[in-house]
Amino acid sequence: MRGIYADYAAGAPLRPAARRVLDDALASGAGNASSVHWAGARARALLESAREEVAAAIGAHPLEIVFTSGATEANNLVLAGVAAAAAGRRLRIAVPATEHASVLRTAEALARRGHDLRVLPVGADGRTDPTAVAAAAPDLLSVALVNAETGVVQACTALAAAARRSGARVHVDAAQAAAVLTLDVRGLDCDLVTLSGHKLGAPTGTGALYVREGTPLAPLQHGGAQERGLRPGTENAAALAAFAAAFAAARAALPEEAARLAALVTHLQREIATLAPDARVAGEAAGATSAAAAASPVPRAPHILDVGFADLDGESLVSALDLEGVAVSAGSACAAGASEPSHVLQAMGWSRAAAASAVRFSFGWASTAADVAAILAVLPRILARARARRTENAWPAHAS
Repeated sequence: MRGIYADYAAGAPLRPAARRVLDDALASGAGNASSVHWAGARARALLESAREEVAAAIGAHPLEIVFTSGATEANNLVLAGVAAAAAGRRLRIAVPATEHASVLRTAEALARRGHDLRVLPVGADGRTDPTAVAAAAPDLLSVALVNAETGVVQACTALAAAARRSGARVHVDAAQAAAVLTLDVRGLDCDLVTLSGHKLGAPTGTGALYVREGTPLAPLQHGGAQERGLRPGTENAAALAAFAAAFAAARAALPEEAARLAALVTHLQREIATLAPDARVAGEAAGATSAAAAASPVPRAPHILDVGFADLDGESLVSALDLEGVAVSAGSACAAGASEPSHVLQAMGWSRAAAASAVRFSFGWASTAADVAAILAVLPRILARARARRTENAWPAHAS
């Protein structure tokens, strides 16, 4: 059967627009953007055009865009760079408990160096209450606009307002949001924003960091003066031009694309409710996979559906779907291979067993209704086999 790709939250296939730009740029033999000769000028023009496109997509000035290799590097640069710029002052850093590992692990590393880390609780809906931010009185708040596992959308503007009461710098990780939500850095009232290329359908190894003018940030690497001295090293102008093209294509498709993806997810959610009435959707109350609850008031990105299948093993379901040609995930790809069930779901009040039962379906620019139909064609027998194995394993052994 044709492979069905339903793991866009881990990475999107290369968009046609990005491929065309990448092919053209590579064919032109663009040189080093720091060189003064004609080949360098051509590479520099490609790079700065990409910077202008990315800036326009989020309402920023081109000089506020720093290109990186992706969101993980950018998140590290934000947290460690703000801390380094504090010149020895102990910072209070606040992050929700559901953040991406690149934020949580970096924040924990800074705590080991003497900074004050406040891990903020989230509710059963996965959202942080602004009062918790205000109570933490942070110097730096880092929060994901869209959670990579659950798709839950944080109220970033309200959280930023709460953080500003203590004079905090505000960082928004928009890696998972950029393909499906309109971004406006001024409206978000943030100082720093992380973007990831491969989540948009750009080449892997591309990304950007918005740094509001006047925001203190120290480099973590040293070398050349590229990217305002914040990210030394020769830029991959061809790949970054493709990143800008992918972002422009994603932006041009909104909001119609978001509505299309929401319809796919809603249909899948309703059908799963029929197949597994005891399943649970992350961000909603237990049992809320019913058709009546599909239009949940909890803000969720349109492309992600994270479902816990009661008493079943999520990793086993992912493997079974893979054998049927369906690519999905049991959580964030950056946490793949970890023995611990999702920290995101556990922070939302799920038990370890419930968190271990989760499967994440995520869709994007090339997803179709036929993809969802193909998933639904194989899912019933996969669930039936999993339930049968569970029953066999639970059956008591005969006495000898």
